[in-house]
Parts: sequence; C-alpha cells; structure tokens
Amino acid sequence: MRKCELALCPVCILLLLTVAAVLIHGYHIGIEDQDVYLAAVNKSLHPELYPVNSVFFTEQMKSSLFISGLAGSIRLTGMPVPWALLLWHVGAIFLVLLGCWKVASACFESETARWSGVALVTVLLTLPIAGTALFLVDSYLHPRALAAGAILLALAACLKKAWLHSAAWLMVAGLMHPLMALFGVSLIVFAGTEPWSKWNAGKTASALILLPLGLLGHPSAAWREATLARRYYFPLQWTWYEWLGLVAPVLLVWWFGRIARQHQMPVLERLAHRLVGFAVFQFVVGALMTMPPGTERLAAFQPMRWLHIFYFVFLLMAGGLMGEFLLRGKAWRLLVLFVPLAGTMFAVQRDSFQYSDHIEWPGRSPKNPWAQAFLWSDAYTPQDAVFAIDPNYMGLHAEDNYGMRALARRSLLAENQKDPGAATVFPNLAPQWLEQVQAQKGIERFSAAQFHQLHARYGVSWAVLPVTAAVPLECPYRNEAAQVCRVE
Repeated sequence: MRKCELALCPVCILLLLTVAAVLIHGYHIGIEDQDVYLAAVNKSLHPELYPVNSVFFTEQMKSSLFISGLAGSIRLTGMPVPWALLLWHVGAIFLVLLGCWKVASACFESETARWSGVALVTVLLTLPIAGTALFLVDSYLHPRALAAGAILLALAACLKKAWLHSAAWLMVAGLMHPLMALFGVSLIVFAGTEPWSKWNAGKTASALILLPLGLLGHPSAAWREATLARRYYFPLQWTWYEWLGLVAPVLLVWWFGRIARQHQMPVLERLAHRLVGFAVFQFVVGALMTMPPGTERLAAFQPMRWLHIFYFVFLLMAGGLMGEFLLRGKAWRLLVLFVPLAGTMFAVQRDSFQYSDHIEWPGRSPKNPWAQAFLWSDAYTPQDAVFAIDPNYMGLHAEDNYGMRALARRSLLAENQKDPGAATVFPNLAPQWLEQVQAQKGIERFSAAQFHQLHARYGVSWAVLPVTAAVPLECPYRNEAAQVCRVE
C-alpha cells in the first residue's frame, strides 16, 4: 500500500502543476493558430460550414490525426466543443509535464532537482522561443503541445534504452504534429547513438540527402508575397536578440555538460553533449534550407523550429541544476525563485490579452469585443454567408488575435494572418490568397461600389469592421470595437 501511495505522489504533483500552469498562463478559445484548428474541427463536425475558402485550413490538417481525433471524441461523448477543447488542453499540459518529469528523473537523482526542472518549465510555458514565432506551450489547445509531450516521453524512454516505448511515443507525436515529430526523431537519433562516431557522422551526412530538393525552383510572385508575413522562416532576417536566443542556450547546454562531468552525473552529461550535437546538425540543415539563393521554397518547412523541443530539454537541465546546487530543498529558496517568475509570466499574459478574460471558461460570454462580434455572426447570419474583413484584422485595436473563422464558423475571404502559412506550404493557393487580400485592403474606407464589387466577385454578403469605420452599409450589430455589416 505504501508503494502505491508513493507512486501516486508524482501524479498528484503533476496535476497540481497543470492547474498552476493554467492559472499562470491563462486559457483562450479561438485565438491565433486555433483559427485554423478550431475551424477544421467545426468543418469536420458540420461539413456544410465554410462553403468558401475552407481549403486554407483543411489542406494543412490532412497529414495529422489531431482534428479527426478531437472531432471523434466530441461525437463519441456528446461533449460541447468548448469543454472538449479545455479538457484536451489540460491533458496536453499534463502530458508535457509528465514528459518533463520522466526526462528529469533519468538525468537527476535528487527529487529536488527533478521537481525544480519541471517547475521551471511550468512557470515558463508561454516563453517565446527565439526566431520561431512559437511558445513552449500556447495558452490554447494546439497539437504541438501534444507532440512535445510525446517527444519528451520518447526521449525519457530512449535514455533508459526502452527503444520500443520510445518508438511508440514518436509515433504518437507524428500522428499529432508530423513536422515537430521529425525534430523529435532527429533528437532521439542523437540521444540514442554516439554523435561523434564515424557511423553516426556518416549517417548524419546521409540524412542531408533526404532534404526535399525537388521543391527547389522559382516560386511565384504571390508565394514570395506570402512569405513576407513569415519573416521567421529565414534566420538571416532574425534580429540580434533572436540570434542570442539561439546561440546562448546551446552554449549553456555545453556548460551544463561540463558541470555534469565534474559532479559525476553521467546521464545528464551524455544528454547535454548529444543535445549540442543535435543543435549543430539541425542548424546546418536549417541553414542549407533557408540561406542559399534558390532555396526559398524549402523555408516553408520551417526547419529552425527544432528549437522548440531543444528549449524544453534546455530548461529542464537549467531548472534541475538550480535545484541541485542552489535550492537544495529549502522552501524559501523555491519561493524566491519561482514566485517572481510565475508573477512575471502572469503579468505578460495579462498585458498580451488586455481586452480578454485571463481564463475563458466554456459557457461564459467572452469579454473581448471582437470575439463577441464573431459569435454574433455565428448566431445571426446564414451558414452560407461569406465575410470580408481587414486582412490584418488580428492586429486591430482590442482584437487580441481572435480568429473569425474559429468563432463565427463562417466563410471568410483570405486574410494576412494565418492564410499565408497555407499559401507557402501549398503554392497553388498563393495566387488566390494574394488576390483576395489585395481586394480587401482599405476595407474600412470602401465605398458602396467597392462593397458591391466584393459581392459580385466573391459572393461577399457580410463584413466585420472596426466600429470607427464609416461605411455605407446597414450594420445590425455594433459594440465598442467592432461592427457587423450586411453587404448587398
């Protein structure tokens, strides 16, 4: 009985940390990338939705089972979509922290060091990752979090030489997010083999042959325009602090390896050295895919996003070593370190979502005025309605990055926030994307004739505009930030 209770203790602590993570970092519905994923879930559950332009979010989902899995769980349980999103999000955070605990347990003998590493990841979950436009874990459900948790569990199994378990977790990651899973496979290859052996060097060099060189060529002008909204594709366009966010963690991991050697921590030492090898290899691959002239098409594969999984392991090491040598099990030191960090991350999230609730509980009306306008559109416009909007609407005052497709569940002309991602991965969409974006530029100043042109050309029947836009349309809905107007 005593053994069973001890086994349950880590699970209880991980559940508490999961709750703490949500309280610190918040939770939102329909923001940022969820404009793509939630729209795809809506389309899967109700195929009659989005009769126009659904290709901008459905094509990207075909290589993943995330949407079908989430939609299937909703059908099976009859659970409302908002509750399903929240429960999956909480489950994703728990999976990430479980993976962190397993990796930390393989690297550190001290319980203080293990939990210090997991705690550091917990309070920094919404930390931006240099040059990638990613966070460790988003404040909304994203398949990348599920993939990250699976990759961490695969790494923990690899460190224990449980190869079948490692392979199984990598398969789970691949089913959730194939691109991130590829980085996981690369990490496991380095973690599970001698990185500087002749065999591994040859294998690493041979892996470069797998680069999708068939995509080399001259991209269209529309495709080039789409990449302008994706500066992070190209490391040569990064700022100095983004380069610092790449180089400094790699140097720190190398230093961690030396500390581990001095204090006889063999697993940590081996993992640190191999993580540096992984970083060097992935950077070389990323450079070959993004820097030479004529390789622009390869940049759409976002090869620098290997930093996502690297940062998880880096922070686990940093937190574990702090617990081992600085905290040493003393509660006041834990509070001095982690409470200010948690408070800082909380404040950053509140500043990032000034016009929204910190936690958007299912069933409650959103505080954000743009989200309110989108939900009104869902309730009071026809399902086959086609909407126009400012192509850069997520950056408008008080918008807080809410996605219209996700919340309004209506067709929308191409926009300049998330649709460029689809246009870069699927170049045949680029001309359609560019044409529709250009057709909507300056929409808040359109004349009646210009709105009629949108209606005649694309079937636009409604528009969502800033409340300050003086347009010659009937607008049955207005609030302090947005208005929904009928186009005839």
